[in-house]
Amino acid sequence: MKNIYVLEHFDFSEEQMKRLKSLGNVVYYEKADQNQIDDAVANGGPILLDWIDPTNILLNMKKGQFICLPYTGFDWITTLKQALDNGVVISNTPNYSTNAVAEHHLGLILTATKQIPYFNKFLLNDEKVPFKRSVEISGKTIGIIGLGNIGKRLAELLMPFGVRILTYNPTKKNLEKIKDVSLDELLKTSDIVCVTCRLTDTTRNMLNKEKLSLMKDNAILTQTTGGIIDLNDLYELVKENKFFGIGLDDIDQLSYPKELLRTERVYCSYHRAFDTNESEKNRIDICIDNIEAYLNNKSINLIKK
Repeated sequence: MKNIYVLEHFDFSEEQMKRLKSLGNVVYYEKADQNQIDDAVANGGPILLDWIDPTNILLNMKKGQFICLPYTGFDWITTLKQALDNGVVISNTPNYSTNAVAEHHLGLILTATKQIPYFNKFLLNDEKVPFKRSVEISGKTIGIIGLGNIGKRLAELLMPFGVRILTYNPTKKNLEKIKDVSLDELLKTSDIVCVTCRLTDTTRNMLNKEKLSLMKDNAILTQTTGGIIDLNDLYELVKENKFFGIGLDDIDQLSYPKELLRTERVYCSYHRAFDTNESEKNRIDICIDNIEAYLNNKSINLIKK
């Protein structure tokens, strides 16, 4: 049986670890050092990692070797194309956190409309809670930028609130109860704008000052995909008292003015939208599926050139 290298900690359940061990000899590290990483690459068995940067590992892997990247996005890995050109077999874990991120996005909307953390901080400090009126979601026009798996799930969660949903995508979706519009129309018309599209060269900083200025002054803006909103431009508009509320996630790899996050009506969860007990179980299950498929010469969830 081949060695299967787990280079750092994963929250395997007993059942998951039992399944993984049925596929090969599991070499498990809480966090592998460089010598242990080099040994894993030299051995040639499947590799599973999490927070360890795969950039150099991919460069050292040979044709036919397998690595599972336990995340959905991989555009940030600069050596990915070279590794694929070298014949390295690479899988990722698509859609493991679709529901988690969609629910979190709904949470950001509710946070920005109901401002619960704002009120809570006064209670935590044993201070008098001030008067501050919130808004309802019911009856609002909501624009979703990017109607992929997460955007669709978010739309499903929002529909029971009795909202009108608009969407902007590179190609029209033609879905019942959801209207396809241009980006400018979505920004001008929506009471709440939700950013769920993928980060690409085209979408990076797509919502700059010019685009954000199209939004209603009392609109709510939320994101669970970082890099689409230019956060420096956003702060300039926040200083002009634009927006009723803002909910942000996935900002850990971004440059932004610290003052933005100290603003009263800006709520940020850093990068936690994906992380639930359920999504973690999904992620590990998909990783094991990927390893099993590779060992049976039936690779799945492959990243392609």
